[in-house]
Amino acid sequence: MLSKLSRRRGLQLEALGSVLISTVMLADRFLFTLRDGFVLSAAIVSALFLTAGIRVVKRADEQAQNGDQAPE
Repeated sequence: MLSKLSRRRGLQLEALGSVLISTVMLADRFLFTLRDGFVLSAAIVSALFLTAGIRVVKRADEQAQNGDQAPE
């Protein structure tokens, strides 16, 4: 499934993961106290988004590099 995603979509997944964990951590710190289980769940989901995004971007960059190095 990840191989069908574009580089742009990978960057969006990375951004979503970063925003998700940042929002949860800031809300927990400054607005109200969240349950530890919720914060842990948000961290896991965020890590999944970040990992998927990094893999998609890396694969897209490798494909672009291999496409640029095609023999003449």
